[in-house]
Amino acid sequence: MELPRFYVVAANLYPIASIVGQEEFAIGELSNYLDQANSAVLRAAARDFENIITVSSPVDYGPVLIALKEAGGLEPEVKKQLAAKAWQALAAYDATVAQYLSETGNLLGDEVVLSLKKVTDLEYGENRHQKAAFYALSGARPRGLNAAKLLAGAGLNLNHYLDLDTAFELALEFEEPVCVISKHDRPSGVCAAGSQAESLRGALKSDPAGAVGGTAAFNRQIETDPAEVLAESFIENVIAPGYSPEALKVLRGREGLRILSLPAPVLSPYEVELHSVSGGVLIESKDNRLFSVEPGCVTRRKPSDAELRALLMAWKTVKYAKTYAAVLAEGHCTMAISASESSSYDAVRSAVWKMRDKRSILPGSGPLVLAADAALPLKTLQAALAGGVSAVIQPGGWQDDEDCVKLCDSRNAAMLFAGIRHFRH
Repeated sequence: MELPRFYVVAANLYPIASIVGQEEFAIGELSNYLDQANSAVLRAAARDFENIITVSSPVDYGPVLIALKEAGGLEPEVKKQLAAKAWQALAAYDATVAQYLSETGNLLGDEVVLSLKKVTDLEYGENRHQKAAFYALSGARPRGLNAAKLLAGAGLNLNHYLDLDTAFELALEFEEPVCVISKHDRPSGVCAAGSQAESLRGALKSDPAGAVGGTAAFNRQIETDPAEVLAESFIENVIAPGYSPEALKVLRGREGLRILSLPAPVLSPYEVELHSVSGGVLIESKDNRLFSVEPGCVTRRKPSDAELRALLMAWKTVKYAKTYAAVLAEGHCTMAISASESSSYDAVRSAVWKMRDKRSILPGSGPLVLAADAALPLKTLQAALAGGVSAVIQPGGWQDDEDCVKLCDSRNAAMLFAGIRHFRH
């Protein structure tokens, strides 16, 4: 008996990404949504794409029906495109299931399959002539910037997303109220002065030029006082867990300000960083640690309470600055942040220069401390102490460690070894 021939096959898969991404979804329900029948039908049809029109999405129903009615069929190239779309849907479906099941699995397996779903198109990429879009892992519950809501303002470009990510993640490193200002994917000013308004003022004064067109992030709901300061600033974007009605009214009155809300995300210990390189992708686990062990004082003099607070704030900040980086801090605020230098010596010298240049703007409010993202050679430490630094935190582990300790002791400076470095590229 001759079997009937299929000319058109239309089948849809369960919307697995939206199903497993729901908060109430439990792993025991997964088998109910594994669409074996329609998957098999689509695979069989797409395999014979030269003879069968494979339709995997309802958006294609209309165009296909019109073509069949008017032309009696589809061109071979169109059949091939529809088959490719079906294979892509199948691959995304399978990858979403694999991602859901392996969320706590091997980060760096021999084969890594990712399914990404577009969240939104961006205004442009790093430059206006570049196209860009924001994608999230299919089936992942919204977290991070995927969960952010744009409450007011124009659309975002790629640079805005990088700034928002850096600023908000750094703000979440702090338990006390803090304001972080980021520009071009690096912090320009950080201050944790107790109140939101004072923290914002301190972060703005830390680098007035760097704040122009920058992004401000807070780790608390924004109230009226900081909103009024923001409204008078040149900040382009603000992100916080929430806003009081009065604060939101004030901020909406500032023309050109983008206002975003984002509840504090729960960071998965299995998150990874992806770096695109020519011919492939580099994958690494996320830098989730602040210290590997409790930082130890290696000098005779221990840091004072004021120095210790400033050191911890500077260390959190330098973790998010591009390598080589140096952060000078005083009291509750950064005084100068230098990043993307070719050596730690240049980073420290640049930070000292920036700090001296701003002394007339931001008067001293306590001892000056330094945080460096890499172990310091003796020459670099000498430059820091000559710049007025009284306490240092650095990874340690360099051949000059012993000489650096002796130098600090001779200058009555305190130094902590963090036991971990924070390179960032």
